[in-house]
Amino acid sequence: IMKLLLFHVLWLQVAVAFQQQSHYHHPRRNDCRQEVVTTGAFISELEEQFDDDDVNIDRRVFVRNALLTLSILSMKPDNSLAASDDELAPVTATPSVLQGELVVSSPPPDREVTHDEKTLPKPVTHVSKKKASDPRFFIAGGASAAISHGITTPIDVVKTKMQSDASLSDLSPTKAALRIVEAEGPQALTAGLGPTVIGYGIEGALKFGVYETLKPIFLSLCDGVTDPTQPYLVAAICAGALASIILCPMEETRIKLVTDPSFANGLIDGLSKIVKEDGILSPFQKGLAPMLSKQVPYTMGKQVSFDLFAGMLYGTLLGLSFLPKDGIALEVEVGAAFMASIVACLASHPGDVLLTAAYKNSDGSND
Repeated sequence: IMKLLLFHVLWLQVAVAFQQQSHYHHPRRNDCRQEVVTTGAFISELEEQFDDDDVNIDRRVFVRNALLTLSILSMKPDNSLAASDDELAPVTATPSVLQGELVVSSPPPDREVTHDEKTLPKPVTHVSKKKASDPRFFIAGGASAAISHGITTPIDVVKTKMQSDASLSDLSPTKAALRIVEAEGPQALTAGLGPTVIGYGIEGALKFGVYETLKPIFLSLCDGVTDPTQPYLVAAICAGALASIILCPMEETRIKLVTDPSFANGLIDGLSKIVKEDGILSPFQKGLAPMLSKQVPYTMGKQVSFDLFAGMLYGTLLGLSFLPKDGIALEVEVGAAFMASIVACLASHPGDVLLTAAYKNSDGSND
């Protein structure tokens, strides 16, 4: 590439020289242009053509650059200077948003893992904000949340029914589900599917996207930090609070569709009925505080614990010589997500009960 670049530079200098010094050129200058690189005699011929004192400086600079370019073009690469495959091989590191690069997994940026403990890198406290706010975080978070909450709607229906119906609260989830199907039919297990998919799709996009965007910002504010847990917790609180505001109307619609089958016929009908009867601010007045008590601990427990669990698993598994170093990403992500989901559910359960109690009555009163 360097030779090609210098070759074009030489041609550019030759073209400028011919344009500026056209009256000093040999009559066969067009032939000379074709032989500029392949014929070393062109340099000597051009040296004789530049006789005027006003162009001596330009002549010397041009001749010097031309000779230098030709000498570089004639050089052969020195294989002894070539880097070996081991030198070019990247250091095995925890997939992360290090330097803002979006990869499959996103443990903390300081969770790099190498085979040699003596060469462990220093904690990273700065990540490119431009890359860290990659829209793929929002897209992936929204799609993942919509799909995961959508396919678990029957479980969510059983949970909400057990929280709101005293006759089901003492039953096991299986017995409660059977009783719901006997009383209302199998379609009852899909109640609130529309608000769930749309609401949690938007909530997931904001939660994941804002969290990943704020992580480098709070890390940069905590310069020199060795443990990023606290900056990540602050980022999770902000992301969870913002997502809670967006989720309030959808969650009220979902809960009322589940607890009162006669309330409405779906998302649009139910949401418009809430706005018409209680006002547009009703979902926020009744449910914002319970929603924050649910979503903020949920986001903190899920996002931060996933980062920590993923870093711990990578650090442990990469130290095992019998495991393939490039084939554990999926296992680590699934394992970290499983443990993080348990932490998130335990942290958000009290707020979830309060949220159901706040939204379950269609007349707006709370028990």
